[in-house]
Amino acid sequence: MPSNRNGGAGCAIALLVVGGLFFGVPVTMILAAPALAARIEFSGAHSLAPYLREWLWASIASPLLAVALVRLVLPAKGRLRSRSVPAVKRWLGLLARAAFVLGVINVAVFVQLTDAGRTDHVIANGLPLFTLAAVLGIATLIAISVFDRRTPVSVQEIHAATAEAKRALSRVRAENERVRRQAEQVQARLAKLRARAAGPADGSTHSTSGRARDKKNDRRQSARSDLDFHALRIFHRESYLCADTAHVAYQSAQTSLRTMSYVVRRAQIGTQIWLPTSRASKVARAEMRDAATHLARSHGELRTQVDQGLGLVRTLNANTSDLKHEIRDNYGEDGRSWFEALEQRIAEARAERRASRIG
Repeated sequence: MPSNRNGGAGCAIALLVVGGLFFGVPVTMILAAPALAARIEFSGAHSLAPYLREWLWASIASPLLAVALVRLVLPAKGRLRSRSVPAVKRWLGLLARAAFVLGVINVAVFVQLTDAGRTDHVIANGLPLFTLAAVLGIATLIAISVFDRRTPVSVQEIHAATAEAKRALSRVRAENERVRRQAEQVQARLAKLRARAAGPADGSTHSTSGRARDKKNDRRQSARSDLDFHALRIFHRESYLCADTAHVAYQSAQTSLRTMSYVVRRAQIGTQIWLPTSRASKVARAEMRDAATHLARSHGELRTQVDQGLGLVRTLNANTSDLKHEIRDNYGEDGRSWFEALEQRIAEARAERRASRIG
Protein backbone atom coordinates (compact mmCIF):
# COMPACT_ATOMS: atom_id res chain seq x y z
CA MET A 1 0.00 0.00 0.00
CA PRO A 2 2.74 2.60 0.77
CA SER A 3 4.30 2.00 -2.64
CA ASN A 4 0.94 2.78 -4.27
CA ARG A 5 0.67 6.06 -2.40
CA ASN A 6 4.25 7.01 -3.29
CA GLY A 7 3.61 6.13 -6.89
CA GLY A 8 0.57 8.42 -6.96
CA ALA A 9 2.72 11.53 -7.06
CA GLY A 10 4.79 10.13 -9.92
CA CYS A 11 1.64 9.28 -11.88
CA ALA A 12 0.28 12.76 -11.29
CA ILE A 13 3.46 14.32 -12.65
CA ALA A 14 3.39 12.01 -15.67
CA LEU A 15 -0.19 13.01 -16.41
CA LEU A 16 0.76 16.69 -16.18
CA VAL A 17 3.61 16.23 -18.62
CA VAL A 18 1.80 13.99 -21.13
CA GLY A 19 -1.43 15.98 -21.06
CA GLY A 20 0.24 19.35 -20.97
CA LEU A 21 -0.81 20.30 -24.49
CA PHE A 22 -4.44 19.43 -23.77
CA PHE A 23 -4.92 20.61 -20.19
CA GLY A 24 -1.82 22.68 -19.40
CA VAL A 25 -2.82 25.75 -21.40
CA PRO A 26 -6.37 26.10 -19.97
CA VAL A 27 -5.09 25.52 -16.43
CA THR A 28 -2.29 28.01 -17.00
CA MET A 29 -4.78 30.61 -18.18
CA ILE A 30 -6.56 30.41 -14.81
CA LEU A 31 -3.27 30.42 -12.86
CA ALA A 32 -2.07 33.45 -14.86
CA ALA A 33 -5.26 35.43 -14.23
CA PRO A 34 -3.58 37.87 -11.77
CA ALA A 35 -0.95 38.77 -14.39
CA LEU A 36 -3.62 39.24 -17.06
CA ALA A 37 -5.74 41.44 -14.79
CA ALA A 38 -2.70 43.52 -13.88
CA ARG A 39 -1.76 43.90 -17.54
CA ILE A 40 -5.28 45.10 -18.44
CA GLU A 41 -5.26 47.56 -15.53
CA PHE A 42 -1.82 49.01 -16.30
CA SER A 43 -2.13 49.07 -20.08
CA GLY A 44 -4.96 51.64 -20.05
CA ALA A 45 -6.44 50.05 -23.19
CA HIS A 46 -10.20 50.73 -23.25
CA SER A 47 -10.78 47.72 -25.51
CA LEU A 48 -9.64 45.40 -22.71
CA ALA A 49 -11.68 47.01 -19.92
CA PRO A 50 -14.74 44.73 -20.42
CA TYR A 51 -12.53 41.69 -19.69
CA LEU A 52 -11.06 42.98 -16.44
CA ARG A 53 -13.90 41.71 -14.25
CA GLU A 54 -13.60 38.20 -15.73
CA TRP A 55 -9.89 37.97 -14.95
CA LEU A 56 -10.41 39.36 -11.47
CA TRP A 57 -12.88 36.57 -10.74
CA ALA A 58 -10.41 34.07 -12.18
CA SER A 59 -7.71 35.55 -9.95
CA ILE A 60 -9.72 34.40 -6.93
CA ALA A 61 -9.70 30.83 -8.21
CA SER A 62 -6.03 30.78 -9.22
CA PRO A 63 -4.58 30.38 -5.66
CA LEU A 64 -7.00 27.55 -4.91
CA LEU A 65 -6.03 25.81 -8.13
CA ALA A 66 -2.34 26.26 -7.36
CA VAL A 67 -2.78 24.75 -3.89
CA ALA A 68 -4.65 21.78 -5.39
CA LEU A 69 -1.92 21.16 -7.98
CA VAL A 70 0.88 21.36 -5.42
CA ARG A 71 -1.02 19.04 -3.08
CA LEU A 72 -1.45 16.61 -5.98
CA VAL A 73 2.26 16.32 -6.78
CA LEU A 74 3.60 16.20 -3.21
CA PRO A 75 4.78 12.68 -2.24
CA ALA A 76 2.67 11.00 0.44
CA LYS A 77 5.75 10.29 2.58
CA GLY A 78 7.74 13.35 1.61
CA ARG A 79 9.17 16.00 3.87
CA LEU A 80 5.96 18.06 3.88
CA ARG A 81 3.16 15.48 4.04
CA SER A 82 4.85 13.27 6.62
CA ARG A 83 2.80 12.76 9.79
CA SER A 84 5.81 13.76 11.88
CA VAL A 85 5.59 17.29 10.46
CA PRO A 86 3.37 19.67 12.50
CA ALA A 87 0.09 20.70 10.83
CA VAL A 88 1.05 24.38 10.88
CA LYS A 89 4.26 23.67 9.03
CA ARG A 90 2.46 21.48 6.49
CA TRP A 91 0.00 24.25 5.61
CA LEU A 92 2.65 26.96 5.54
CA GLY A 93 4.82 24.83 3.28
CA LEU A 94 1.91 24.04 0.99
CA LEU A 95 0.94 27.70 0.68
CA ALA A 96 4.55 28.75 0.08
CA ARG A 97 4.97 26.22 -2.72
CA ALA A 98 1.66 27.22 -4.29
CA ALA A 99 2.71 30.88 -4.15
CA PHE A 100 5.98 29.97 -5.85
CA VAL A 101 4.17 28.19 -8.69
CA LEU A 102 1.85 31.19 -9.12
CA GLY A 103 4.80 33.55 -9.10
CA VAL A 104 6.66 31.66 -11.81
CA ILE A 105 3.67 31.48 -14.14
CA ASN A 106 2.44 35.06 -13.60
CA VAL A 107 5.88 36.61 -13.96
CA ALA A 108 6.42 34.71 -17.21
CA VAL A 109 3.07 35.80 -18.63
CA PHE A 110 3.35 39.41 -17.50
CA VAL A 111 6.88 39.81 -18.88
CA GLN A 112 5.83 38.39 -22.26
CA LEU A 113 2.79 40.66 -22.45
CA THR A 114 4.85 43.70 -21.49
CA ASP A 115 7.58 42.94 -24.00
CA ALA A 116 5.08 42.37 -26.78
CA GLY A 117 3.21 45.57 -25.97
CA ARG A 118 -0.07 43.86 -26.71
CA THR A 119 -3.31 45.81 -26.61
CA ASP A 120 -5.61 43.12 -28.01
CA HIS A 121 -7.30 40.51 -25.90
CA VAL A 122 -4.79 37.91 -24.75
CA ILE A 123 -6.99 34.96 -25.70
CA ALA A 124 -6.64 35.83 -29.37
CA ASN A 125 -3.59 34.07 -30.74
CA GLY A 126 -2.27 33.54 -27.22
CA LEU A 127 -1.25 29.86 -27.46
CA PRO A 128 2.55 30.51 -27.48
CA LEU A 129 2.17 32.80 -24.50
CA PHE A 130 0.38 30.23 -22.33
CA THR A 131 2.36 27.26 -23.69
CA LEU A 132 5.62 28.67 -22.39
CA ALA A 133 4.05 29.50 -19.03
CA ALA A 134 2.56 25.98 -18.87
CA VAL A 135 5.97 24.41 -19.47
CA LEU A 136 7.50 26.54 -16.72
CA GLY A 137 4.67 25.66 -14.36
CA ILE A 138 4.99 21.93 -14.98
CA ALA A 139 8.77 22.12 -14.50
CA THR A 140 8.23 23.94 -11.19
CA LEU A 141 5.77 21.30 -9.99
CA ILE A 142 8.20 18.53 -10.90
CA ALA A 143 11.00 20.29 -9.02
CA ILE A 144 8.76 20.66 -5.96
CA SER A 145 7.86 16.98 -6.06
CA VAL A 146 11.48 15.87 -6.38
CA PHE A 147 12.61 18.20 -3.61
CA ASP A 148 9.90 16.99 -1.24
CA ARG A 149 10.79 13.33 -1.73
CA ARG A 150 13.70 13.89 0.67
CA THR A 151 12.13 12.93 3.98
CA PRO A 152 13.31 14.78 7.11
CA VAL A 153 16.02 13.05 9.10
CA SER A 154 15.00 11.47 12.39
CA VAL A 155 16.80 11.45 15.71
CA GLN A 156 17.23 7.68 15.35
CA GLU A 157 19.03 8.15 12.03
CA ILE A 158 21.32 10.72 13.61
CA HIS A 159 22.13 8.37 16.51
CA ALA A 160 22.83 5.52 14.07
CA ALA A 161 25.16 7.74 12.02
CA THR A 162 26.93 8.86 15.21
CA ALA A 163 27.47 5.23 16.27
CA GLU A 164 28.88 4.42 12.84
CA ALA A 165 31.16 7.46 13.06
CA LYS A 166 32.51 6.24 16.40
CA ARG A 167 33.19 2.76 15.01
CA ALA A 168 34.89 4.20 11.94
CA LEU A 169 36.91 6.56 14.15
CA SER A 170 38.14 3.63 16.25
CA ARG A 171 39.18 1.69 13.14
CA VAL A 172 40.96 4.68 11.60
CA ARG A 173 42.86 5.44 14.82
CA ALA A 174 44.04 1.81 15.01
CA GLU A 175 45.07 1.97 11.35
CA ASN A 176 46.95 5.22 11.95
CA GLU A 177 48.88 3.68 14.82
CA ARG A 178 49.78 0.63 12.70
CA VAL A 179 50.99 2.80 9.81
CA ARG A 180 52.95 5.03 12.20
CA ARG A 181 54.78 2.04 13.73
CA GLN A 182 55.56 0.61 10.30
CA ALA A 183 56.92 3.96 9.09
CA GLU A 184 59.16 4.20 12.17
CA GLN A 185 60.49 0.67 11.59
CA VAL A 186 61.24 1.45 7.95
CA GLN A 187 63.04 4.61 9.03
CA ALA A 188 65.13 2.60 11.50
CA ARG A 189 66.07 0.06 8.81
CA LEU A 190 67.04 2.89 6.47
CA ALA A 191 69.26 4.46 9.10
CA LYS A 192 70.96 1.10 9.72
CA LEU A 193 71.59 0.48 6.03
CA ARG A 194 72.97 3.98 5.49
CA ALA A 195 75.26 3.67 8.50
CA ARG A 196 76.59 0.38 7.18
CA ALA A 197 77.20 1.88 3.73
CA ALA A 198 79.11 4.81 5.30
CA GLY A 199 81.28 2.55 7.55
CA PRO A 200 84.92 3.48 8.40
CA ALA A 201 87.50 2.98 5.72
CA ASP A 202 89.98 0.17 6.40
CA GLY A 203 93.52 1.33 5.67
CA SER A 204 95.54 -0.82 8.13
CA THR A 205 97.92 -3.67 7.25
CA HIS A 206 97.22 -7.25 8.32
CA SER A 207 99.39 -10.19 9.17
CA THR A 208 98.95 -13.63 7.66
CA SER A 209 96.84 -14.80 10.61
CA GLY A 210 94.86 -11.58 10.39
CA ARG A 211 94.07 -12.21 6.73
CA ALA A 212 92.84 -15.70 7.49
CA ARG A 213 90.66 -14.33 10.25
CA ASP A 214 89.32 -11.68 7.85
CA LYS A 215 88.42 -14.33 5.26
CA LYS A 216 86.51 -16.24 7.90
CA ASN A 217 84.73 -13.05 8.95
CA ASP A 218 83.96 -12.29 5.31
CA ARG A 219 82.28 -15.68 4.92
CA ARG A 220 80.20 -15.02 8.02
CA GLN A 221 79.29 -11.54 6.81
CA SER A 222 78.31 -12.95 3.41
CA ALA A 223 75.99 -15.47 5.04
CA ARG A 224 74.58 -12.75 7.28
CA SER A 225 74.19 -10.49 4.25
CA ASP A 226 72.11 -13.15 2.47
CA LEU A 227 69.86 -13.42 5.51
CA ASP A 228 69.57 -9.64 5.73
CA PHE A 229 68.75 -9.39 2.03
CA HIS A 230 65.97 -11.96 2.36
CA ALA A 231 64.61 -10.28 5.51
CA LEU A 232 64.68 -6.84 3.91
CA ARG A 233 62.77 -8.06 0.86
CA ILE A 234 60.07 -9.49 3.13
CA PHE A 235 60.06 -6.31 5.19
CA HIS A 236 59.72 -4.18 2.06
CA ARG A 237 56.72 -6.21 0.95
CA GLU A 238 55.14 -5.91 4.40
CA SER A 239 55.55 -2.15 4.31
CA TYR A 240 54.06 -1.93 0.83
CA LEU A 241 51.06 -4.05 1.83
CA CYS A 242 50.62 -2.05 5.03
CA ALA A 243 50.34 1.19 3.07
CA ASP A 244 48.07 -0.42 0.49
CA THR A 245 45.58 -1.87 2.99
CA ALA A 246 45.62 1.36 5.00
CA HIS A 247 44.79 3.38 1.91
CA VAL A 248 41.83 1.08 1.19
CA ALA A 249 40.63 1.56 4.78
CA TYR A 250 40.90 5.34 4.46
CA GLN A 251 38.95 5.28 1.18
CA SER A 252 36.17 3.34 2.94
CA ALA A 253 36.21 5.89 5.75
CA GLN A 254 35.95 8.72 3.21
CA THR A 255 32.85 7.06 1.74
CA SER A 256 31.35 6.95 5.23
CA LEU A 257 32.29 10.61 5.66
CA ARG A 258 30.33 11.60 2.56
CA THR A 259 27.26 9.74 3.83
CA MET A 260 27.61 11.35 7.26
CA SER A 261 28.00 14.79 5.68
CA TYR A 262 24.62 14.33 4.03
CA VAL A 263 23.03 13.31 7.35
CA VAL A 264 24.72 16.23 9.14
CA ARG A 265 23.36 18.74 6.62
CA ARG A 266 19.85 17.30 6.83
CA ALA A 267 20.00 17.33 10.63
CA GLN A 268 21.19 20.92 10.76
CA ILE A 269 18.51 22.05 8.31
CA GLY A 270 15.88 20.13 10.28
CA THR A 271 16.74 21.94 13.50
CA GLN A 272 16.52 25.32 11.74
CA ILE A 273 13.20 24.95 9.91
CA TRP A 274 11.30 22.89 12.47
CA LEU A 275 8.46 25.03 13.83
CA PRO A 276 7.62 23.84 17.37
CA THR A 277 3.98 24.17 18.33
CA SER A 278 4.00 22.42 21.67
CA ARG A 279 6.26 21.59 24.59
CA ALA A 280 6.83 18.09 23.22
CA SER A 281 7.93 19.57 19.89
CA LYS A 282 10.37 21.90 21.63
CA VAL A 283 11.85 18.97 23.58
CA ALA A 284 12.17 16.93 20.37
CA ARG A 285 13.83 19.84 18.60
CA ALA A 286 16.33 20.26 21.44
CA GLU A 287 17.09 16.53 21.32
CA MET A 288 17.66 16.68 17.56
CA ARG A 289 19.90 19.73 17.95
CA ASP A 290 22.05 17.94 20.56
CA ALA A 291 22.23 14.79 18.42
CA ALA A 292 23.17 16.83 15.34
CA THR A 293 25.90 18.66 17.27
CA HIS A 294 27.31 15.36 18.53
CA LEU A 295 27.25 13.89 15.03
CA ALA A 296 28.97 16.96 13.58
CA ARG A 297 31.70 16.69 16.22
CA SER A 298 32.26 12.97 15.53
CA HIS A 299 32.25 13.68 11.80
CA GLY A 300 34.93 16.36 12.24
CA GLU A 301 37.12 14.08 14.37
CA LEU A 302 36.85 11.27 11.83
CA ARG A 303 37.80 13.60 8.98
CA THR A 304 40.82 14.83 10.94
CA GLN A 305 41.98 11.28 11.64
CA VAL A 306 41.52 10.23 8.01
CA ASP A 307 43.52 13.23 6.77
CA GLN A 308 46.24 12.41 9.30
CA GLY A 309 46.24 8.78 8.19
CA LEU A 310 46.61 9.72 4.54
CA GLY A 311 49.61 11.83 5.49
CA LEU A 312 51.13 8.87 7.35
CA VAL A 313 50.59 6.66 4.30
CA ARG A 314 52.43 9.18 2.14
CA THR A 315 55.32 9.17 4.62
CA LEU A 316 55.36 5.36 4.71
CA ASN A 317 55.33 5.16 0.92
CA ALA A 318 58.26 7.58 0.72
CA ASN A 319 60.26 5.59 3.29
CA THR A 320 59.40 2.33 1.54
CA SER A 321 60.60 3.77 -1.76
CA ASP A 322 63.87 4.83 -0.12
CA LEU A 323 64.23 1.33 1.35
CA LYS A 324 63.79 -0.15 -2.12
CA HIS A 325 66.66 1.94 -3.47
CA GLU A 326 68.89 1.18 -0.48
CA ILE A 327 68.40 -2.56 -1.03
CA ARG A 328 69.35 -2.10 -4.67
CA ASP A 329 72.48 -0.14 -3.79
CA ASN A 330 73.70 -2.30 -0.87
CA TYR A 331 73.29 -5.86 -2.14
CA GLY A 332 75.13 -5.93 -5.41
CA GLU A 333 73.82 -7.89 -8.38
CA ASP A 334 71.13 -9.63 -6.33
CA GLY A 335 69.82 -6.27 -5.16
CA ARG A 336 69.76 -4.85 -8.68
CA SER A 337 68.00 -7.92 -10.10
CA TRP A 338 65.38 -7.78 -7.35
CA PHE A 339 64.86 -4.05 -7.94
CA GLU A 340 64.40 -4.45 -11.70
CA ALA A 341 61.91 -7.31 -11.24
CA LEU A 342 59.99 -5.25 -8.68
CA GLU A 343 59.80 -2.22 -10.99
CA GLN A 344 58.54 -4.42 -13.80
CA ARG A 345 55.78 -5.86 -11.60
CA ILE A 346 54.76 -2.36 -10.52
CA ALA A 347 54.61 -1.17 -14.13
CA GLU A 348 52.48 -4.18 -15.13
CA ALA A 349 50.09 -3.60 -12.22
CA ARG A 350 49.67 0.06 -13.22
CA ALA A 351 49.00 -0.91 -16.83
CA GLU A 352 46.33 -3.40 -15.70
CA ARG A 353 44.63 -0.72 -13.56
CA ARG A 354 44.63 1.73 -16.47
CA ALA A 355 43.21 -0.92 -18.80
CA SER A 356 40.46 -1.80 -16.31
CA ARG A 357 39.48 1.89 -15.96
CA ILE A 358 39.39 2.35 -19.74
CA GLY A 359 37.48 -0.90 -20.22
